[in-house]
Amino acid sequence: AGAYSANMPFLTKMNGLAGPLLAGELQAKGFQLDPERLTARARGRFALEVFPHPAHVSLFRIPMALKYKKGKVGCRRIELAHYQAHLTRLLVRELPFVLTAPEVQDVLALETVLAKGKALKNLEDRLDALTCAYIAYHCWRHGRPGFEVFGCSDHGCIVVPRLVD
Repeated sequence: AGAYSANMPFLTKMNGLAGPLLAGELQAKGFQLDPERLTARARGRFALEVFPHPAHVSLFRIPMALKYKKGKVGCRRIELAHYQAHLTRLLVRELPFVLTAPEVQDVLALETVLAKGKALKNLEDRLDALTCAYIAYHCWRHGRPGFEVFGCSDHGCIVVPRLVD
């Protein structure tokens, strides 16, 4: 599972400087952006760049990323149902109290994969948001043993969770 290369020439070419600008704003507000400084249960403000696809491979112990973003609607729905099942199992194991939140119950409800158009895209986005929130918790809980860093804080990096047994 890969991500787009986060380098300045690429970002400039794609008019994608929002990320570096956001990083500057977060840093100005006291957020630590260097993931190497995140220790287990650290106090403070941290921001990490994460992507759901590589996290799925790691956290769900699957051989490749789930294909729920593109393709025929029927195939996307099947993959979204797999996504919901994997995420539900992860949350049951790691954060069962989160499953009591109505918003979480809604995004994990199997019938939501029958949505169409914008509602289906909204489901994808909400599942990804829940995954990203879990990644942040996982990294904070386990500190450095709980994640790998690809890249460096000076030039851009992503964090991918690693299972800690």
